[in-house]
Amino acid sequence: QVGVGCCCTSTAMAQQSSDLKFSVDRDGDGAVHALRDLTVKITLPNGYTEERTRIAGERVFYCFASQGGWEFETDEEVVRITWTGEAWTGLDVKSKVVKSKISMMKLIPANRWGITGKQLMALADQVVQKFTGSDENPNVYEVVDKLIKPLCKESGVSYALLLNPKGIKCSTFVTHAWFESFLAFVDDIRDHYPDFETRVFWICFTANPQTWSPAELSDLLGPSALQSPFAIAIQQCDTFLIVRNRSKNLYSRLWCVAELVLVNAYGDCVVEVIGNMPPRAQERGGDIGLNA
Repeated sequence: QVGVGCCCTSTAMAQQSSDLKFSVDRDGDGAVHALRDLTVKITLPNGYTEERTRIAGERVFYCFASQGGWEFETDEEVVRITWTGEAWTGLDVKSKVVKSKISMMKLIPANRWGITGKQLMALADQVVQKFTGSDENPNVYEVVDKLIKPLCKESGVSYALLLNPKGIKCSTFVTHAWFESFLAFVDDIRDHYPDFETRVFWICFTANPQTWSPAELSDLLGPSALQSPFAIAIQQCDTFLIVRNRSKNLYSRLWCVAELVLVNAYGDCVVEVIGNMPPRAQERGGDIGLNA
C-alpha cells in the first residue's frame, strides 16, 4: 500500500497514482483525470457504482466537496480519496499486481526469461485463430494488447515465465521493432534456424511482463540500460539476432539502438541479420542492422 499523507483544503493542489491524477480547484472541489487509456470502476459515497472508459488526459469524475469517500478501480490499482468534512485526505493507493509474482520475476535471472521456438510457433497459431476472418495482419503491439496481456493478467508475470515458471536459459537474443507483422517476424526466425523448435529465444515482448504499471517496469529495468534485463540477457546469449522488417527501420527505435550498443560493448556472441529492410532504406542503399 502506498499512501500520500497530506490533507488538502481549498488551495489548488494535485497528486497522482500510476493511473489517475487528482486535483482540487480553489473552490475545494476535486477532479480525477486518466493518465493513460483505461476503464475505471467508480464507487460513490452512497455506494452507487458505474464504469467509465477514458483516454489519457480525459476527466474521469468530478467530486464535489461533501463528506464521504470515492473509490476508483482500474485493472492495476484501487485509488480512494476522501472528503472529511473539512479537507481532502491524501490518495490511498493499493496495487492489484500480485507481489509474489513480482518477486518471481526478480528472483529468476533475466537470461532465463526464454521461450522456445516451438512455444513461439504455438503463439503464432493463437494469433491466426484470434484474427481469423479479419483483414488485419497484426503487428506486435496488437498481439501484446489483444492476446499476451489477457493471458498474463492474472499471473502478473511475463509470457515466457507463464509458460516456463522456472525459466529456461536463452541462447539467442532477438532485437526487432514492434511495428512489424508478427507472423512475418515468426516466419523469418523459423526459416533461419534448422533447430528453431528447440532453440531458446529472449524476445522483449515475451520476456518482460506486459501487464505491469510503468512504475513497476521502471523498477524492474533498473536505473541504467547497462544493468537492465536486456544487458544481462545479451551478455549471456550465444547469438544476437537482428530481425529487420519492411515496415519500420528498427534503429529509429531507441531500445534497438541501445541493444546494438550493448552487444558491441559487452556481448561475446555471433551477430546475425535476417528479414527485409523498409523500401526507402533499400533505395538509399543502407543495410539496416549491419551498418546502423
